[in-house]
Amino acid sequence: MIAGAYEGNLVRRRVAASGASIYDDPELVGSPLYYTAEDLEAVLREHLVGVSDLGGLPVRTRSKVAKTLVCYALGYAPPASFTKTQPRLRHPNLDVYVQESSNLQVWNQEVDAARRYVIIILRRGLVADVRVIAGADLAQYDTTGTLTRKYQASRIVDSDGAVLVSERDTDGLIAAYDPGPWVPLATSPVELPDRGRVLEIAGVFAFLAPMVGQIYDDPGVTQERNRGSVVHREACERLGLSHFADHGQFPDVLSQLVEVKLQLARTIDLGLELPNSDAPLASVNGTVAVSDCRYAIFYGDREGSTFTITALVVVTGEDFFTEFRQFGGRVSNSKLQLRLPSAWFS
Repeated sequence: MIAGAYEGNLVRRRVAASGASIYDDPELVGSPLYYTAEDLEAVLREHLVGVSDLGGLPVRTRSKVAKTLVCYALGYAPPASFTKTQPRLRHPNLDVYVQESSNLQVWNQEVDAARRYVIIILRRGLVADVRVIAGADLAQYDTTGTLTRKYQASRIVDSDGAVLVSERDTDGLIAAYDPGPWVPLATSPVELPDRGRVLEIAGVFAFLAPMVGQIYDDPGVTQERNRGSVVHREACERLGLSHFADHGQFPDVLSQLVEVKLQLARTIDLGLELPNSDAPLASVNGTVAVSDCRYAIFYGDREGSTFTITALVVVTGEDFFTEFRQFGGRVSNSKLQLRLPSAWFS
């Protein structure tokens, strides 16, 4: 995080010198005035943790003071009053929430996959921590199902066995990371992808295809997340990564830009972003687009205390809808109930 604070403070000085307004158009990835998520979190922690200005304030006043503090921390001159724009701080593309508990409510607005959500954690009147979450990653905390079901898809033709839909990676991924036939043994699943450390899509398929036909212990009928973790863990091992880890962001295996899904039903929940979207991928600071990610979609059948992998589809986001049919899920944007990790507040 020291590196993030250093880089972030460089951006902070450039923002202050530029005179940029929070209402200017959102800064583009790679611009000297663009904060990465890591930079944002590091700078905001440095400038806000320990601050007592938010303690004991009415909710509306607290919200204004919080946005004012964030403006100062990021090098912006705060306005006398905040215009109701979406997001409230448009130039850095972020919204600000102050939380004393894990129950976050987002009212009357569409959740934007590229927007950053700044969560200021208040404990006994003091800022205890600051977290920055990309909109694309909010689905993991959604208790209503609204975000996870915004976009859905199903396979056009059901079949068992392993299928490699995309024979090569996208031009964008190849240009950025030069994928190859294997990855170094020390590669973590949750580190940022790096040139020469990313497996080509044919290799992803070759390593994961033998999972078809394998039988695994089922953690329980209602344990969908834990069942998915069983497959995610096995995928990390078969891809030759150093260990299993789940950072809770998209894509699941960040270092390999692979999203792993286990399906016991035909309908696939895609969340906030369509796989073929050309939007910059927030988790790698926009180095590639969402459509450059690879999907490993496993299908399985439950029987008693076990489940069996019956099929695997490996496909790029760009080619996703040559194999799958997209449809919209049920969406209600009046209120979202998000349950943030309790560990953030302990």
